[in-house]
Amino acid sequence: MKKKSVLLCSMLLSIAVIGVSAMGESDSTGLPDKIVIGYQAIPNGQIISKDFGWFEESAGIPVEWVQINSGSELNTGLAAGSIDIGLSGSSGIAAGIANKVPFDVIWVHDIIGDNEALVVKKDAGITDIKSLAGKKVAVPFGATTHYHLLAALELEGVDPETVEIYDMQPPDALAAWHRGDIDGSFIWEPTLAKMLESDGEVLIYSRKLSENGYLTGDITVARKGFSEKYPELVVKYIASEIKAVDFYNSDKEAAADAVSRQFDIPQTEALRQMKSLVLLTGNEQISSKYMGTAGNIGDLASVLKATADFLVSQNTIKSAPDLDAFKAALRPDFIQQALEQ
Repeated sequence: MKKKSVLLCSMLLSIAVIGVSAMGESDSTGLPDKIVIGYQAIPNGQIISKDFGWFEESAGIPVEWVQINSGSELNTGLAAGSIDIGLSGSSGIAAGIANKVPFDVIWVHDIIGDNEALVVKKDAGITDIKSLAGKKVAVPFGATTHYHLLAALELEGVDPETVEIYDMQPPDALAAWHRGDIDGSFIWEPTLAKMLESDGEVLIYSRKLSENGYLTGDITVARKGFSEKYPELVVKYIASEIKAVDFYNSDKEAAADAVSRQFDIPQTEALRQMKSLVLLTGNEQISSKYMGTAGNIGDLASVLKATADFLVSQNTIKSAPDLDAFKAALRPDFIQQALEQ
C-alpha cells in the first residue's frame, strides 16, 4: 500500500509536551474565555446546534468553531490543547485511545449508513472490490472510510499492497477526482455527492460493511483537561446535542433548513444526506448497545476495541490496549446529567 504521507495518528506518539489550550481562563467567572469546537461537514445534530447557536446561548461564553477533516486532525488538536471538544469517526476515536490521546468520549452523533461510500469512476473498469487491484484510491488516513476501505479489501481477499491508496482529505480528494488523478475514493457527504455528480458510481456503502460487523459512527470527545475543569460546560454541550436530535425528529424539514444554511446546499439535498445517517437520541445513547451508563458501560467500548485491533492488523496503528482502556474512555455520566436537566 503506497502512502503519500505518514498517518497523523502515529505522530501523536512523539508529542512530548501538551500545548497550552487555545482558551484562557476568565478571572471573574472561572470559565474559559472561549471554547474551541472541532467540527466536520457531516449533516448531523452538531450542525443543527451550530446553526441555531444553542451551545453558545447556554454556555454564555464565545464558541469558536474550527472545521477539521478527519480524526487524525482532531487527535493532533486535542493532544496539542488547541481543541476542547471535537468530532471524529469511530476509527479515529479508536486510534486516539490506542495512542493515549487525553480525551473523554461524551456523545455519539450518528451511526453511519449511506453517508459514506466507496465511489469509483464509471470509466475506470472497476466492477467489484477485486478489480481495485492496480487502481488509485484516495481516503483520509485514520478516518472511518479508511477503516472501511481496508475492511472491504479484507472481506474480498484483496491485498492492500496491490492497491495504490493515497492519504487525502475530502477537498484534496475531490480536486484529484476532477483532475483524473484517482480512480476512486472512500469518502463521505457532501464530497460523496459531488463525486457522484461527476461521473461517479458507488461500489459499496458503509451500511453494507456495518452489517458485516464493521460498525462505524461519528463520535464527539472532550479534551480531558477541559472536561475535568469544566464538567458543567460538557453537560451543556451534550444538552444542546440532545435538543438538536429531538428537533430533527420533530421537524426534519426545519432541521434540513439549518444544515442547508451551514453547507450552502439545497434543502432537499441536506434532507437526503441527513436521512443517510442514524441520529441517536439521548436515551438511545445510554442504552447497553451504545454508551451504556456510568455503572454499566455499553457495547461501544467493544466496538472501539475491535476497531483498534483491526487497525493494528492493518499496520495503521502500532498496538491496541485491552478492553478496560476503551471502557475507561467512555463517559455516559455526562449524558445522564444532561438528560436530568
